[in-house]
Amino acid sequence: MKRSKIIFIVLALLLIVFLSVILSFHISNIVRNQSDKEVEILVIIDFGALKETDNYLEYYVNVTEGSSAFDAFTLVANLTITNYPFGVYIRGVNGYMEELPNFWIFYYYDLELKEWVYSAVGVSHYYLYEGYKIKLQYNGQFLLNSCLR
Repeated sequence: MKRSKIIFIVLALLLIVFLSVILSFHISNIVRNQSDKEVEILVIIDFGALKETDNYLEYYVNVTEGSSAFDAFTLVANLTITNYPFGVYIRGVNGYMEELPNFWIFYYYDLELKEWVYSAVGVSHYYLYEGYKIKLQYNGQFLLNSCLR
C-alpha cells in the first residue's frame, strides 16, 4: 500500500511540474504578444561568398512589437528551415543552402556595445522592439575555428 501512495505522489508532482511549465510558457507568450504596436527594425541578409552580386541586402520592415526575428526574416526572404523542439534552424535563404562547415548565423546588433553579436538564443526566440537590427550571415567557418581553439 505504501508503494502505491509513493507512486501516486511522484506522478502528481510530475503532473504539477508539467502543468506549471506549460502555464508559464503560455503566459509568457500571451504577455509577449499582447502589444499591437508596430515597430521598425533593420533586417540584413549577408550572403557572403555565395553570391557575387547583391550579396548584402538591407530591409527596413515593420513588425508587431515582440515578434520574433524569425518572423521578420520571413518577411524579406524565402527560408528553408528545420523545426526542432527548441526552435527553428535556418538551413537556407532564397535557395542558398548551407554547405558544411559553413552555415547561416544569426546576429543582432547590440545597441550598448555598438557591434554585431552572435546570438545566444535561436532566431525564433529572439524578440524584436523598436530600433532593433538583426542579420543572417552565411559563413560559420570562422566561428567553428574560433570555438575549437
